[in-house]
Formats: sequence, structure tokens, C-alpha cells
Amino acid sequence: MNAFLQYLGDIWTLNMTLAALVALPSGVIQGYAGFGGALVSVPFFVLLFGPVPGFAMVLIVMFLIQASLFPKAVGNADWKEISPLAGASAVTMSLGILFLVSADPAFIKKAMGVFILAITLFMISGWKYTGTKRMPVGIATGAVAGGITGSFGVPAFPLSALYFHTSQSNTATIRANVLMALLSNLIVGIVGLTIQGIYGQTLVVRTLLIAPIFIGGAFLGQYLFSVAPVEWFKRVTYGILIISAITLLVF
Repeated sequence: MNAFLQYLGDIWTLNMTLAALVALPSGVIQGYAGFGGALVSVPFFVLLFGPVPGFAMVLIVMFLIQASLFPKAVGNADWKEISPLAGASAVTMSLGILFLVSADPAFIKKAMGVFILAITLFMISGWKYTGTKRMPVGIATGAVAGGITGSFGVPAFPLSALYFHTSQSNTATIRANVLMALLSNLIVGIVGLTIQGIYGQTLVVRTLLIAPIFIGGAFLGQYLFSVAPVEWFKRVTYGILIISAITLLVF
């Protein structure tokens, strides 16, 4: 028992406490919007644990959240809409991970700041695709999002989510498409990092300790979705993303 407590003490450092404080609001954002929680949490996890470990931890946590929503989403999903985007994303993400694990961590951290800032500004712009050629645009969107995510550890899935939100499908189908496409990307990312030997015992244990806090925040976010104004929530989220991006660029 003493050995276990000693091991747990070695695992739960000050950085883990700070990560727990980040995990709760990130989970709230994920549960409220259906995406974006990873984009908020990754910058802080990167500062606490390093670019690749921080990204790897967030992938597992997000997978656990999405897997819990799978039964409700799978029946409403439109796979003809999902497949082109998810397939392209899987290819570019897999190739990108090869670069991520071998690149200079300092360079990756700065690049993360640039891409997070760019993605946030894109979301703020409110641009939406209104054309009719869905498949080519879906493939292109998935390829870009997967490439950014795999190569630089920046969860670029909000770009894909915005694509799904421009479809003519009903709200339940759109939300299901977002959830299922994200789940497929998470599986690709976790498998890719596992093949590269990133998930050691300490990293996995730390992730499993943080996960319940993140998941609890996601359930809280789902509740807030029914009571909190959307525009107010967007402003807070965008503000957090801009601050986190600048932090990565400065430190």
C-alpha cells in the first residue's frame, strides 16, 4: 500500500494539479459545443508536459468522452457525409504524426501557437461554405485538418465541425456527424502515437487520472447547453484560445 501511495505521489505532481484545473473548463467547452475542448486544453498540457506527451494525453481523454456518446450518435450519423472528410483526415494525420514525433519540441510549440491563433480567428470570422460540391470540399477540409493535427499536435477539428454545420441536415444529424468524425480521428491519432511508442506507463496513468475531471466537465457542458447563451459562451471560448495561443508563442 505504501509503495502504491508513493507511486501515486510521484505521478500526481504540481503540473498534474494544474492540468486538472485546465481539464474541467476544457471538458465544459467540449460538452457544450461538441468540439473545441481539445483545442483549449492542448496548449496548457503542452506547457505542462511537452508537445507530444500533452497532445497524446488529450487524445485519450477526448476518446473516452466521444466513446461515451457513441451509442446516441451512431444511429443519427450520415456516413456519406462523414466518410470523405474522415478518410482524408486519417491519411494526412497518420503522415503528420511521423513529423510530430521527430521534430524539435520548441519549434512544434511555436507552430502550435500560430495554428491555434489562425484557427480561432477563422472561427471568429464566421465564414461558412455554401457551395453544393460537398465531397471535394469535405476531402480538402479533412486533409487540411488532419495534416495540422498530426503534424503539429493542434486539434484542428473545429474546421471539420464548421464544415458539417454548413450541411442541410437536421441538428441531430449534424451533431452526430461531428461526434463520429472526431471519434474516428481520435482513434487514428492514438494508434499512430502508440506505434511510435509515445504511450508509456506514466503517461497513461496520468491521463486516466485526469480523464474523470474532463469527462465531468463535459457532462456539465451538456447541461449548460440548454441554459447558457451561445454567443456569451463563444466569446469566452475564443478569449481563452487567443490567450493560450499567445502564451505558446511567448513562453
